[in-house]
Amino acid sequence: MLFGGGVNQSGDMMKLNEAIARMLAEQSGTPLFGVVGDANAYMVHALIRQHGGRYIAAANENGATLMAIGAAMASGELGLATVTHGPALTNCVTALAEGVRSNTAVVLLCGDTRAGDRENLQNIDQRAVVLASGAGFEMLHTPETALADLARAARRAVSGRRPVVFNMPADLLWRDVEYTPEPWSVPPFPKTVLEGAPLDQAVGIIAAARRPVVLAGRGAIDPVTRDALLRLARRIEAPLATTMRAKSLFRGEDHVLGVFGTVSTPQAAEAIATSDCIIAFGAGLNFHTTAEGVFVRGKRVIQVADRACDLGRGAAADVPILGRCHDVAETLMFWLDEAEIAPSGFTRDLPAQGLDAPFPARHARNRSGTVDFLTTLEQLESILPKDKVLVTDAGRWMVRSYASFSTQDPIDLVTSASFGAIGLGMASAIGAAAVNPGRTTVMLCGDGGFMLGNLSEFNTAVRERMDIIAVVFDDGSYGAEHIQLREKQIDPGISLFDWPEFADVAKALGGDGITVRSSQDLAALPESLAARDRSRPLLVTIKLDPDEVAMW
Repeated sequence: MLFGGGVNQSGDMMKLNEAIARMLAEQSGTPLFGVVGDANAYMVHALIRQHGGRYIAAANENGATLMAIGAAMASGELGLATVTHGPALTNCVTALAEGVRSNTAVVLLCGDTRAGDRENLQNIDQRAVVLASGAGFEMLHTPETALADLARAARRAVSGRRPVVFNMPADLLWRDVEYTPEPWSVPPFPKTVLEGAPLDQAVGIIAAARRPVVLAGRGAIDPVTRDALLRLARRIEAPLATTMRAKSLFRGEDHVLGVFGTVSTPQAAEAIATSDCIIAFGAGLNFHTTAEGVFVRGKRVIQVADRACDLGRGAAADVPILGRCHDVAETLMFWLDEAEIAPSGFTRDLPAQGLDAPFPARHARNRSGTVDFLTTLEQLESILPKDKVLVTDAGRWMVRSYASFSTQDPIDLVTSASFGAIGLGMASAIGAAAVNPGRTTVMLCGDGGFMLGNLSEFNTAVRERMDIIAVVFDDGSYGAEHIQLREKQIDPGISLFDWPEFADVAKALGGDGITVRSSQDLAALPESLAARDRSRPLLVTIKLDPDEVAMW
C-alpha cells in the first residue's frame, strides 16, 4: 500500500519508500529535516501523509543537516535529515564535518542515482564525498536488506557519536518489500569494573595530590554522573570545572571554577595554574580545554571516557581509563575511603563563590552609531530568558560571549563552531527549537555569518512559527580578518562590508527585526523583547565598532 489510508502490519507488502518512512515514524524521537528531490520526495510524502511524522523543510541541504545536528545536541537523541543526490549531498559536506567534530549522532538519508546511469548530471562518487568529511557511510544494499541497513546506520551513528550517511539508490526505493523493521537502539555501556594497575595508579595520584581539580566534559553531563562528580570533588576537597560544552553543569555549587581552558576567568586560571592533578571525566582534553597544553603542563592527569577514541585524542593522560564516568568516580571514592586517604584541602584555600565570575569589563570608546560590545553582552545576559536554549555560531565575538552567556543545563547549549565555519547557527537553532517547544531559543552570530549561511534559513523559522531570537553582532566586517589586518598595520578595507539593514531583511522574510545602535536603544531592549510576537523569529542587530570588539 503506497500513500494509502490504512495502517500496515508487520509483514505487509509495500514500496520501499513507504517502508523506510514507516520505520522512521516508529523509531525516531526527533523530526526529519530535509530538502526533497526526485530520490527522496516520495519517502517524505509517506512519512507525513501516511504515518503522521513531523517533517521540517529546509532552504538548503547544508541547513537540513545542521538542523538535525542541532536537534540531536539539544535532545540527546539521534538526529535525522534527508536530501537527494549529487549536489544535494555535496552541499552537506560542511555540516557533516561539523557533526563529526562535535561528536553528534545524525543519520542523513540521501538518495543516489541509478547504478549505471553514467549520463546523469547529478552522478558523483557519493561514498568518496562522505568519507572526506569524516562521516560514516552505510549503503542500502538491496530492497530486502534496506531496513536492516538503515538500522545499522542508526546504531553506528549513536555508538560512534558522529553522522552516518545512509545511501539510497533511487531505483531501489520503488521495489516491493515486506515490512520487517529492525530496532536501531544501542545497548547501554555496561557497568565499569575498575581494577588492577589503572585503579592503583589513579588512587595513588589522587592520594598524592595537594591541589586536584575535577573536570567534566560533555560526556559527563547526565544527572547521575554530575552527582557522582560532585561527591568525588567534595571527598577530595577539589574545585570543579567544566569544558566549554559542559558549561553550567555545576551551577550554584561551591568552589566552581567555571570553564577550564581558553575562556577561563582570571580567578579560575590562577587556581588551575597552581593545581597539580587534573581528573577529567568525559572530556577530550583538546587544545581549547588545555589552553594549548598550558593547563596540563607539569600536572598528573587522569582521563576517564566511555570511548577508546577519546582517550589521548588531545592531551595524553598519565592514567587513561575506559569506562562509564559515574562508575569510575564511585570506585575511586570507595578505595579512597578504604585506604583512609585524607582530603587534599585545596578548596580550603579558595573562595567558595566567585571563581567563575565574568571577565572584568573593558569598556571602549566606540564610534557614533554603535554600542559598547562588553556592556551589551552584560545587558543581554540579564534580559534574555533564563530558561533559553542557547545556540552559538562562530566569529571573533564568540569567545567573550561564551564567557558571558549561560544556560540552565549544559544540554541547552548548542555550539556550531567545531569545524571553524561561520554561518551554521540559524539552522542549528531551528533544530534545537524543534525539540524544545514552548521555550525560547537564542541564536548568536556575526554579520558575516548571518549573510553567509544564516539568512537562508531565517524564513524556515518563520514558516515553522518558531520562538527564536537571533542576535547579530554587526561590526560591518569579517572580524577575525579585520583584527589580523589591523595588527599587521595593513588597510583592513577588504574585510569591511556595507550590509543591508538586517532588521528590514528579517521583516521582508516574514519575521521581525530591531536594531540597537545607541545606549538608548539598549535601554529599550528589555521592553522590546517582552513585547515580541513569540510565534515568529525576532532578529536583533547589535551595531558594533569593528575596531572595538574584544576577542578575549
